[in-house]
Amino acid sequence: MRRAVWLCALALGACDSGGTKAEGNLEVPALTYADASPWTRGGTTVAPPGPEGRLLVTNSLDDSVSLLDLAGLGTPGWGELARVPVGLNPVELEGPHHTAVSPSGDYYYVGISNYVPGGGSGPHGAHGTGTADGYCLKLSAKDNRLVASARVDRNPGDVIVSADGRTLYQTHFDLLRIADVARQGGTEEEMVSRLAILDAETMTVKARVKVCPAPHAVRLSADERTAYVACWSDEVALVDLATEGTPVTRVKVAPGAGTATNPRHQPYALTVSPTTGDVWVSSLASRQVQVLEPGTRAMNPERTVYLRGAPMFGAFTRDGRTLYLPYQQEDAVAVIDPATSTVLRTLELSQAGCLNVHQFMLTPDERHGLVVCEGDHVGPGTLHVVDVAEGAVVSTVQMGIFPDSVSLLRGAP
Repeated sequence: MRRAVWLCALALGACDSGGTKAEGNLEVPALTYADASPWTRGGTTVAPPGPEGRLLVTNSLDDSVSLLDLAGLGTPGWGELARVPVGLNPVELEGPHHTAVSPSGDYYYVGISNYVPGGGSGPHGAHGTGTADGYCLKLSAKDNRLVASARVDRNPGDVIVSADGRTLYQTHFDLLRIADVARQGGTEEEMVSRLAILDAETMTVKARVKVCPAPHAVRLSADERTAYVACWSDEVALVDLATEGTPVTRVKVAPGAGTATNPRHQPYALTVSPTTGDVWVSSLASRQVQVLEPGTRAMNPERTVYLRGAPMFGAFTRDGRTLYLPYQQEDAVAVIDPATSTVLRTLELSQAGCLNVHQFMLTPDERHGLVVCEGDHVGPGTLHVVDVAEGAVVSTVQMGIFPDSVSLLRGAP
């Protein structure tokens, strides 16, 4: 979805009846939108999700969410059902980044990062360097219209929802804060950004907890008493949600780890085992997947997995015996035995058109993997359906520009 960059009525005076204004040899084109009703804040006439559910893919560089019904996945003709606009300002790119879905299937939540480079007149920059506060949006799964929004800190990163659907957790990947504080000669503690805890019903902020410099991925322990957060400062933050004051413990991901201004690992994504609770940390710079064991609340360096590219967001099988971990550069998925930290095999995706893999998610029956690939951030990205047993891509669907997450919205029974 492209946004208008000419605002003749607001910036250049009144337009003539033909929609242009002559000023010397300059003719200003009429204000047009890709959407017929750009100020309605989204919405679509597409039917609500069916019993099998619906996939949501955020397209961060064209302010949209792609909708794909899970029914018919992988069959000929299966693809994007609709692409709906998301955001608060229809004339600026705002960078929707990651989604969370309510367990009941009534709503989904999208972080608005306000970081998009070249995004109109707003204060945008590269990922993690936006200067405007972000938002967390609540949208109806029934018609994809905005229900409510909450203003949060700048550069929202990841967003997740509790098992009962009542609480949202929003991180803020504020790399700009690190740069600003460092330039002013400040301390690393001054570089710390906050975790916002929101009431999902009212979309009010219940608490803001200082966690670490540039926190991105956030995941909950099985009992939801602890939030694990990946920190750019070569750390994992453990947030004690059950204790008054919400104390935070920060653990370095490896011996000799770096700092916020000079990270050697750059933790970015997390994947939590459904059986052991182990937290697998994807570190971009070192190309390592490190393991934090919840029993000791410490890293176990003997379990580190070394990949040939930057690891991203992965997924476990329900029995916890297999971890699918996508990584960039080679654009592949490592199939890992978590008990031995061994890469059993590799699912190659680059030949299928995947560029800059971002996330892997299993379908409910665990027969297929859904792989989001960012693309070149100029043209469309892709969603690939992979038969995990065969290791073959069975379907490829073009998404919007820079897709960065996929989630499943459960349908009505």
